[in-house]
Amino acid sequence: MQTLEILYETHLKNILFVDRKITISHKKTLLCGPRKSGKTHLIIDHLSHYEKGSYLYIDFSDARVENDSIAEHLPLFLASHPITLLILEHFDFSFALPDVSEIIITTTWISKELNGFDKQTLYPLDFEEFIAFDKKHSNIEHLFNLFANHGTFPYIHQLIEADHHRQMQAMVHLIIPEPTTFTIYKRFCELQSTKVTLFQIYNQLKPMIKLSKDKLYATTLLFIENNLLFLVEKYNQPSAAKKVYIIDFALKNALSFKKDFLKRFENMVFLELMKRGKTIFYDEGIDLYLPEEKTALFCIAFATEEAIMLRMKKLSSTFHMLHVNKVEIVSLGNEGSFELDTISFSVTPFWEWALQL
Repeated sequence: MQTLEILYETHLKNILFVDRKITISHKKTLLCGPRKSGKTHLIIDHLSHYEKGSYLYIDFSDARVENDSIAEHLPLFLASHPITLLILEHFDFSFALPDVSEIIITTTWISKELNGFDKQTLYPLDFEEFIAFDKKHSNIEHLFNLFANHGTFPYIHQLIEADHHRQMQAMVHLIIPEPTTFTIYKRFCELQSTKVTLFQIYNQLKPMIKLSKDKLYATTLLFIENNLLFLVEKYNQPSAAKKVYIIDFALKNALSFKKDFLKRFENMVFLELMKRGKTIFYDEGIDLYLPEEKTALFCIAFATEEAIMLRMKKLSSTFHMLHVNKVEIVSLGNEGSFELDTISFSVTPFWEWALQL
């Protein structure tokens, strides 16, 4: 009971908050998303609309908070205090939810559902949010360079830039503390934007760590459930190798000396689409395919107009087979549009493409 009293008397203030595209607008909200994506800041900003003493904030990732003690004393505490809003951060659902008019729950588990709760998912920053987050720079190309090098986690952008890679490594160790699990995730990061099967990853990791296939499959599912990893299927071929994308495109450079800007750029484009709820596949020769919009996307950072045109002509039969009527080419400088066989093509710099999605 003493812990609850201390938490109740604690005043939470958000000093560095920047508006996000997600807002808490329902009385009962389930807020999902990977750790360090900004869920706590979003909640604390929401609390600015409440009088001190009308809410109770409990963070179960705090080592000082004991689940069993909270579960035992929480109903009586709520009954004896004028609390209208209860916040349960990193809640493990190990005890029944109390009867409170307003509840906010955070979890990293994307598949979690609760009856009567509005489910929101907060990912790390997209490019438009990043621009709002950076108060120091105004040149759009310079902002893109910072975005491309430092990634999307708001937590990282609040730290000292000089030690960026070590800060990112520390953050990943915080999110994934178990050594074997960390090694598996590091391998996924190294495979950024490539096609691979879990069996291939198993064979790559087996000489390095003690690992069973069941362990690898269960760990991969854990990464997916916690929004740390995205495996994109080949269109209409769910058994084919899947493309690997990670929650922050900058993680590979932080965890490995193996650098490939073009694959990082593709992961960057994927994340902009994913954060807007697009249904995404890939296909032979096509980086990303959006069947609901009949759109094919290509991440071509550097290429001449002639090279782009030649590549598109070679894929003409694939476009028609997939009923593609629009092709978007995301670049780092080229700009223009053209038509081939009734299909419209656009070439747009990333910073313009991402801001008009």
